[in-house]
Amino acid sequence: MDKQTSIKIASVMLFVHGFIEITGVVMLLSLPSELLAIAGFQDNQGKIIFMAALSAIYGFSRLVAGYATWSMKKWGIVFAMILSIETMIEAHTIYPFGIMDLFLATVVLVFLLYTWFGNEKI
Repeated sequence: MDKQTSIKIASVMLFVHGFIEITGVVMLLSLPSELLAIAGFQDNQGKIIFMAALSAIYGFSRLVAGYATWSMKKWGIVFAMILSIETMIEAHTIYPFGIMDLFLATVVLVFLLYTWFGNEKI
């Protein structure tokens, strides 16, 4: 596999992950209060707003990193690596959704590391 393909796969995965995060924000803010009570958010509007804001920040950051990576900007690749590493560290705190985040972040990080270092021998 060449570096171009690796960049494209990582970018698409970043776009997908970003859209999932932003879709989660829209769904969280549009749920009726009865469903929010079932999910454990009863009478805690501050927690809902905080989670939505944090998810929106991460989603837009992933979209920016995906675009910069697609454009083959080095800062975009480094930014995407930092986002992926941070997601891998924090994924266990948002179980069961963290499993999906961990998978997507790991795939992105592997392809970006391959892009950065290639298959050179040490």
